[in-house]
Amino acid sequence: MSLRRGFKAEANRISLSLRRDLGLAPHDPIDLFKLAERFKARIVSLSEFVDECPEEVRQLTRIDKSAYSAGTIRLENGGPLIIYNDSHSDGRRNNSLAHEIAHLALGHEFTLPIDTTGCRILDRDIEDEANWLGPTILIPNEAAMHILRVGMDAMTACDAYGVSAAVLQMRINASGARIRMSRAYH
Repeated sequence: MSLRRGFKAEANRISLSLRRDLGLAPHDPIDLFKLAERFKARIVSLSEFVDECPEEVRQLTRIDKSAYSAGTIRLENGGPLIIYNDSHSDGRRNNSLAHEIAHLALGHEFTLPIDTTGCRILDRDIEDEANWLGPTILIPNEAAMHILRVGMDAMTACDAYGVSAAVLQMRINASGARIRMSRAYH
């Protein structure tokens, strides 16, 4: 992953700004559905399309769950629609939703995911940015510090912030929270 210089700090500032917009403290868990409203985005599950596309929904939610996590499309009225795979765990689902909201927060252009030949289109730079900002939206540096400061165990923190153990660990490590906490007590 190669991010432009300063992007990681910018991502944390964006996360804090989004929290302020929702009236939250820097360490508060964030409601992604309320956050999506800030971008005039609607969030719907794949299962909501079962009547229109029963085989496709079955394929993506039962047979090959790993084939689709979430995606954003632009509706004719201009509003974004985020469709997520509700067969995933809460942590994975929230990470996927935060990733899609990160694209909106960063103003990334909407592009079709597949070209005319059926090949996947992927802009690695914008995906890397969303891959970093998404988890940062869920757990900014201040929340990572808070988790350690109050002695929250991993399971409690995962439940409180709606993340997987892997995302929790990544954000605590990336934030430098352990090092910052040890320096504060010496």
